[in-house]
Amino acid sequence: MIRFIACLFLLFSLFWNPLRAQQAPVGRFLTDSIEIGRPFRYSLTYLHRPTVDLIFPDTISHFAPYRVENVETFTTKTTGSGAQAVSRDSAVYTLVSFETDSAQLLRVPIRIIHASDCTALFTAVDTVFLRSRIPLTDSTGLHSFTLATETTLTPLRQQFNYPLLISSLLAMGVLGALLYFLFRRPIQRLWWLNRLDRHYRRFQQQFNRLSRSINAQNSTENANQAVILWKSYLEELDEQSYTSLTTSELAERFNEERVTAALRDVDLMIYGNVFHPQSQSSLQVLSDLAERIYQRRRSEAQSPVVKPIITETSEAPSPFSS
Repeated sequence: MIRFIACLFLLFSLFWNPLRAQQAPVGRFLTDSIEIGRPFRYSLTYLHRPTVDLIFPDTISHFAPYRVENVETFTTKTTGSGAQAVSRDSAVYTLVSFETDSAQLLRVPIRIIHASDCTALFTAVDTVFLRSRIPLTDSTGLHSFTLATETTLTPLRQQFNYPLLISSLLAMGVLGALLYFLFRRPIQRLWWLNRLDRHYRRFQQQFNRLSRSINAQNSTENANQAVILWKSYLEELDEQSYTSLTTSELAERFNEERVTAALRDVDLMIYGNVFHPQSQSSLQVLSDLAERIYQRRRSEAQSPVVKPIITETSEAPSPFSS
């Protein structure tokens, strides 16, 4: 009789061992209530024989509509030995919910891997409650809302974006400095050439007007103005003194027979009031000399070595300055 009872106890322990009949995994929320958009945690635990291979649930498909923010897994722990050995696998999932249901459910599977297929074991359904920050206003426990029929717009004071202004000014300053250092010499050369051309065109217009209008009645005055204009332009163009030089000194400096004859003819118009048809030709010789000096200075300005073309003097204003 004692032997029969021992056999029954042995069979009972073998067939009713919870690990013999595959038990369900345990999944539960680690909090009773949640808030929309705030993370909360869900734990999943499964006890099994050490020889069992298993797969925990997929975080995308099995946890919907919750969003899985993080998964914390733990190393498998085995206790006991032989037929009584029990292994424990567990994980904690950090979830976020954006659902508005007051009670929210979750049930996830664990898959047991066999030689030919897999077996899904689901956890029991666990419930978590949504905690709302909107106060209840009636006795039924329901939220009461009243839609506004009229609204008044509140004007907002416009604020100036000083950080954007400062960053824009700094960027423009850096860009301007970079362009200046890269293209300084070409820009200076173009500016000097443009200034040189403008001065020459202004001189030519004024000198030709005086030359064309000269006659026997105004030869003294117009010839004197033409010579003063011519000397001032040469002095500014050639960076040498001309206004203080006499006719002899000018003739010696240029050392050209045509220029010397033209200067003497102009002196006759200024000091002797002598006018003849060749007087305008003499002024044209002076104009041609100014053009040759202008062309020479222009060629120098176009060379790689840039130097100032025209310098302004502080003693007297130039008649060609803009």
